[in-house]
Amino acid sequence: MTKPIKKAGFAQGIYAQSVTAKETLGTLRITQDGRKFRYAKAGAADLAAGKFGLGAALSAYVVNEIILVAVAIGKQTLDLTITTGTAIAENELRGGYFQVQDGTGEGQNLMIAGNTAMAASGTTIQVALEDPIRVALDTTSEFNLVRSPWWAVYESDTGEAFPGGVAPIAVTTLYYYWVQTGGVAICLQEGTPAVGTNLVVSTATAGSVAAATSSIDIDLPIVGYTYGTAGVANEYTPIFLTID
Repeated sequence: MTKPIKKAGFAQGIYAQSVTAKETLGTLRITQDGRKFRYAKAGAADLAAGKFGLGAALSAYVVNEIILVAVAIGKQTLDLTITTGTAIAENELRGGYFQVQDGTGEGQNLMIAGNTAMAASGTTIQVALEDPIRVALDTTSEFNLVRSPWWAVYESDTGEAFPGGVAPIAVTTLYYYWVQTGGVAICLQEGTPAVGTNLVVSTATAGSVAAATSSIDIDLPIVGYTYGTAGVANEYTPIFLTID
């Protein structure tokens, strides 16, 4: 079943990286001083310390798919058929969610404990859930396979993507690490935002944050605010993250 927030006994240090997963993606870690971190995996490029990362978008191949065989209440292992076109690694979906988008049983959101691998030419995958199906599914049910927001984090100037957080260390491609999502951090700045200015992901410089103004896009997610001193353009300055 869904696990409670972990308080201690983490298998990987905040300033360490690992080629193998030592925690569930998305695991929340809170330090004694109140900073917050999420367990994440770097995407297809290295990440730099102090730069802001974004979570990968969902694949259209695993959104709004149809349940072909009825699923009974209480089931925790699902054999699913999905559209050909995307490769899924073993346990890539761990820490993500099985969602029922439409039809019978709609509105369910259940955490994924693990999954089998599927080639790009494949059409079937088995998904294990942390908690059982609460409402039976039938052939009217449509589902999504939603990866953890902290899977395949990358640096970009596309502010509309999910704000993953700030890397506290340099991270190697495809390695696992703790990304900071809350509390006092240091991050690359675009512009010179004043103390207390709301910040968004920069749409001009990958890996940086910028003031939330009409000249950028005030509709972008607010990720924090300038803390303690005004930002300095193209330098790493204090911010207070509010993603978590």
